[in-house]
Amino acid sequence: MHSVCAMKSIAFVIDLPKRHDHPLTYFPRQTSLICNVCGLLRKLYPTYVCVTCNFVAHNDCMYFPSIIKISRHRHRIAYKSSLRSGEWLCGVCRQNIEIHYGAYSCDKCCDYVVHSICALGKDVCDREDFEGVPEEDDIALGVESFYVISEGVILHFLHDHHLYLKVSILYDENKFCQACVLPIFQGTIYSCINCDFILHETCAKFGRKLQHALHPHPLTLRHVNPYEYVGFTCDACDRYCGGFIYGCHLKECDFDLDIRCASISEPVDYQGHKHPLYLALNPEEKPGSSKYRVISET
Repeated sequence: MHSVCAMKSIAFVIDLPKRHDHPLTYFPRQTSLICNVCGLLRKLYPTYVCVTCNFVAHNDCMYFPSIIKISRHRHRIAYKSSLRSGEWLCGVCRQNIEIHYGAYSCDKCCDYVVHSICALGKDVCDREDFEGVPEEDDIALGVESFYVISEGVILHFLHDHHLYLKVSILYDENKFCQACVLPIFQGTIYSCINCDFILHETCAKFGRKLQHALHPHPLTLRHVNPYEYVGFTCDACDRYCGGFIYGCHLKECDFDLDIRCASISEPVDYQGHKHPLYLALNPEEKPGSSKYRVISET
């Protein structure tokens, strides 16, 4: 043993009734024990076993939260020690899930299941446990960003004047949508008669809050004037941007998406490819790698 490891205190027996019915005993040397909680073989992780039945758990997996909220699904999902018979695909990595190992599933959607490790990824979940917390306490998403004043007239919460619906028939290189910062071509727009504020009709419909697959926390809509813009970088495309921004500014993170990246949801049906496309788990990870797959070989 390393001298530092030798001085660390180790609990040789742990009793966690929420995770397993029997006490678990520390197993100091393991070579091919697959964790029943995460479904992975990780040789360098301290492991506990049940001497009464065939149950194995890594020391960190034993403390996985019971009910979580992830960025890839609209409902909370709950930990299950096993799944009912059937073919299951992970809602994050899109790979098969072995039914005899732990996973997270949605009680409201009968077909949504996620690998334990995938569900707790840093860009997917913040690991807050919602057990015992009523779901109605969640932040309401999809709240409209404007009030309808009359037919064809709205008041957007990011602008002080009324906006009027009209059809643009001429291209003006000096007119840009204040949300996506793209030129105004032919189409339906909302325009302010008091100033140069213009929105594409589709851009005006983006809600005040958004849950996006790239971030575990709800994002809030704000406006960076594209004509006065001095320094915003989208965390998805890494472009310097202006216009409408969805951002998370909790104390522990700083995350921003421009409205074009925020509008992308999965799956994406791209006409240049015959299969649906999904957001990458990590630019350095290839889908289907062993990190995200239950290892059944010994």
